[in-house]
Formats: sequence, structure tokens, C-alpha cells
Amino acid sequence: MARSRMSRPATLAAATATALLLLGSAPLAVAEPSEPSAPSERERTSRLLPIPPGGLHSFVKGLNSGGTVVGDYYREGSDGPLAIRWNANRPGYTLLAPLPGEQFSRTTALSDRGWAVGLSYNSAADSHPVRWTPGATPTRLALPGGSRGGNAAAVNNSGVVVGDAPAADNRSHPLRWESDGSRTGLPVLPGDDSGTATSINNAGTAVGWTEKRDGTGGPAHPVRWNAAGAVSALPLPAGFTGARTSRITDNGVVLGHGRLAGSTAYDRVLVWAADGTVRDAGRGRGYDVNRAGTAVGASLEDNPNGDTARWNANGTRTVLANPAEAAGEVLAINNRGTAVGYAWPPAGNPALDKALLWKPDGTVVPLPPSSLGPYAAAFAINDAGVIAGFAVGTDGAGNATTWRATVWKR
Repeated sequence: MARSRMSRPATLAAATATALLLLGSAPLAVAEPSEPSAPSERERTSRLLPIPPGGLHSFVKGLNSGGTVVGDYYREGSDGPLAIRWNANRPGYTLLAPLPGEQFSRTTALSDRGWAVGLSYNSAADSHPVRWTPGATPTRLALPGGSRGGNAAAVNNSGVVVGDAPAADNRSHPLRWESDGSRTGLPVLPGDDSGTATSINNAGTAVGWTEKRDGTGGPAHPVRWNAAGAVSALPLPAGFTGARTSRITDNGVVLGHGRLAGSTAYDRVLVWAADGTVRDAGRGRGYDVNRAGTAVGASLEDNPNGDTARWNANGTRTVLANPAEAAGEVLAINNRGTAVGYAWPPAGNPALDKALLWKPDGTVVPLPPSSLGPYAAAFAINDAGVIAGFAVGTDGAGNATTWRATVWKR
């Protein structure tokens, strides 16, 4: 996750990036818990998550089954972010410090047992992958010799991390770090010389892709690494030449994007069932999938900007209601089939978006506004119905001025 969620240009994600770099992260690495009893459908309330004095903006990067949230915040006048954790059912926050001697830190993923991963750095070009214990202690994840920096993309409940590190020749090496900190280079497919790992489940199975970096623009090959680190190719539908995977659930369902023969765009949503069979869900941007194989995102079949969409496990597509009557994206779905995302207006300021929830039957529910005003985006939902995202504050002219991490709870 991994799963970049920077998708529509000059809209919410781009506006957020303008507010100092963000939203670019691997897919939210939320491990799949056992299903709780069904939560009641009562009205949710919105709450801005607190940040330290002098903080200006904050963003969500991960939400786990217990309701703990990780993200980053920015201080006024600072050149970079600091990682932060908001503990479920506890007031305040815990700072996730950079490594000794470094100034900045940011998170990329969170596990249900409280392991967090991300980056620590003085210069973004020299980022070091880091893992924070549930007690918030940072540990440097070792990189291969010759690597200038690296990325920690996902972490599971055992504290096992996957990611990658670029070498001087611009080839990326997929990596796995065990709970004791030891590093393993994950193999690539025969004929390939580069790769990346994007997601790992609690069984230790990871996914990503490998490719040959020869300057020809050849396709990426979707792969799965088992708990022992052995690599295998994921099958492609007829007519496809490559794919990139972004998410694996605990029961082995995989989400990715495929590339048709004759195309250079990875613009087809692909879902692999646990038994390895694959289906082409259609043209679009897929952001999340649940253990039933239902995926969500933005369909590009009928709208070049994207229709809020759900690709059902039975192979059908549902274009979800969008009260903005323009475009939008569904960014997360839980195992009960409830999904969240946002929609943007037909014209005007691209940051003025509305956070939305879709019930399993497709009914759309606008999420309540925050104290900053009516504009927000929902990025994650767990099986208990806790939602995380951010709210947007504006000035008198309707220009975005503030972004703040937010939760919606019953």
C-alpha cells in the first residue's frame, strides 16, 4: 500500500501533495482479523486527531482492526514530516521518532498487533526503512551494500516486513526483513533483474512484481513469494502481457493492475482468488480488496475521471452512487462489504471533496463534517466500522489551508 493512492491529477491527492508531499504510500497494510459481531448502524461522529503544539497538517497512513491509526504530521516551517500514532480508545498520541541522527520520519503501514513501518531520513533521497515496535521504538532495517536508500512497504503481525531497495544501476531488489531484523533478498523470476514486494499477509506470503530493466519498457510480471521466500509467477488472463500487484489478504486474495498486449498502461483491475485463478474486472484503478474477493476503486469504463465502483466477487461491476455527480474513488472496503472513499465536484477547487461511505447494498452515506468544515476524504475502514481519513480546512475564498487526520466512529 503500495498501492499509491495518488491518482487523479489536480484533485484531492495532488492537492494533498501540494501540502508537503503526502498520500504517496504503499497500500494500507491492515491485517485481516477474524470477523467480529456485526456493528450496529448508528450515526457516526467525526473527530480530528490531535497533533503536537506547532503542528500544521496531519495525514493517515494506516488503520488496524483495533482502531489504532498511524500517519505523519508537519510542523510549521519544517522541511519534512514526523511519524505519529494515535492509539485506539486512548487520548493523545505517541510520536514515532526518526532513527538517531535523523530529522524526519513517515509511516507506510501498520499491523493489527501494533508494528509500524516507514522511513527515516535527513534527505528524502537517502531514506532508510524503519520498523517501530508496538512500544514505539525505531529499528533501522538493514539494506544491501551499494543501496542508497530503501522502502518498507508492509508489515504483518509477526513484525515481518517487505519492501525493496534500489541499487546504483537503478535496479530494485525486493527484500524481506524477519522479526529479528535479519534481511533476505527475495528472488526474481528467471530472466528478470529487478523487482519490488508490496504486501505481506499474516501467513508470511508476500506479493509484488519482477521485471527486466533493459530500457525497452518491457512488462512487469506479477509474483507471489511463499513464507520460505520461494517465488512463483501469478497467472495472467488471455491477452495480457504483464501486471503489478498491490495487496494480499490473509486468505490469499490478491489485487493488482494488468497491462494488455500492445499497451503500456497498467489500467485493468485484476483480482486473483486464493486458488490462483485470475479475473479481469475491467478498466480502472483498484485500491483495495477484501477476503471475499470484492474490490473497490474508480472505474474508467464510462468516465475518464473515474466512477466510484465496486467489482463484485461474482464478476459483475457496480457503479456506486455519487452525490457530487462528477467523479470519485472508493479507497477501502472491509470484510463486511462496507466501503469508503470520496467524491469531487464537477468544477472548482480540487481539494473540496466529500467523504462517503457505501453500505454493502450500495446505499451511499455522506460522512459527517469535522470542525474544519464539510470537506474531507475517507481512506480506510476496519471490520468494526472505524473509518480514518482526513478533513480539509479552507479560507474565506474556499482555498484549502489545512489538512488534518480524522476518524469517524459510531
